[in-house]
Amino acid sequence: MRKHLHSLLILLLLLTGIAAVKILENEYFGGIKEGTFGGVPKLDDSVYPHARFAVWTGKEIVVGADVISKRTGGKEFRIYKIYGEKKKIALRIPIGEKPIPGETAVWTGREVSIFGGTENEGTAYETPDVYSYNPETNQLTTLNVSLPYPNSGKAALWDGRYVYLFLKSFDLEERFVYRFDPDNPGLEMLNVTYPDGFDNPGTCMYSAVWYRGRGYLVFRDKIALFDPQSLSFKWLNVSLPTKYYARSAVATDEGIFIFGGFLTWDNFSTEIFKFSPEDNSVEKMKSELPFPLAQAPVVWDGRYIHLIGGYIKGSEANTIITYDYRSDKVLLVDEKRG
Repeated sequence: MRKHLHSLLILLLLLTGIAAVKILENEYFGGIKEGTFGGVPKLDDSVYPHARFAVWTGKEIVVGADVISKRTGGKEFRIYKIYGEKKKIALRIPIGEKPIPGETAVWTGREVSIFGGTENEGTAYETPDVYSYNPETNQLTTLNVSLPYPNSGKAALWDGRYVYLFLKSFDLEERFVYRFDPDNPGLEMLNVTYPDGFDNPGTCMYSAVWYRGRGYLVFRDKIALFDPQSLSFKWLNVSLPTKYYARSAVATDEGIFIFGGFLTWDNFSTEIFKFSPEDNSVEKMKSELPFPLAQAPVVWDGRYIHLIGGYIKGSEANTIITYDYRSDKVLLVDEKRG
């Protein structure tokens, strides 16, 4: 099992009674092999992937992942592009030639800003690099800026003008908030105090969302509100009924949806919640994830929510879970989309 700094997770898989579906075999699309797991499609059945980040560009989902080929054992960093049921490999970089990009990332409207990475596959040594990826030109660029604390827990928000980067060094007790300007790359440390009890923002790597002018970070059973105008950072008077770490969250036109998480190495969640900031309420949805899942990159494409990768059964998930939040339904293979 490959070890990654924020998640060394062991999972007892608890499938939720989903009927078996046909696995597509030996079907390749641009080097991608199709397959299914737990009733949902795989990202790429030709490899063992670790999905590092995923963003929606308005046209397609861009996924950054390091992979190991099932056939050759070769290791690569890849950029996948997904639109509907169409997938392709847009970029391939052999691992070992360069550091692997991606501890956290945001879409800025023109490019993907990517923060941090690791020196090599399976290593615990993180790099200070900051990257930009342009999906139109398919160019990945290392910027002339460095993270002040590369070995750190990270989460990022995009407000339409700046990236806000939340950091906690593994070597220090202090926690920081930096502002990053993609038009003039550089990091500015802000005078922001974290709420009491908010430990490592790295556990919010995939549960930090921007919604209607403010940032929301889901930390275990609590939700913190970040206001970039006043630089205030505080707990909301609302809580989730369970205290899982490493949840996934995404903003939609109907509120913020929260998925999964883990409590102990053998206790993962299938829960789905809806948080409505307008009335500060949390609702547990009737549907659940098709299997226990934690720390999955998640995007909203304007119609559906997609969870890509994450951790299951002690290793990285090779899956794409699509959730129709309007009908509260996880879409399985071959089911029609409304």
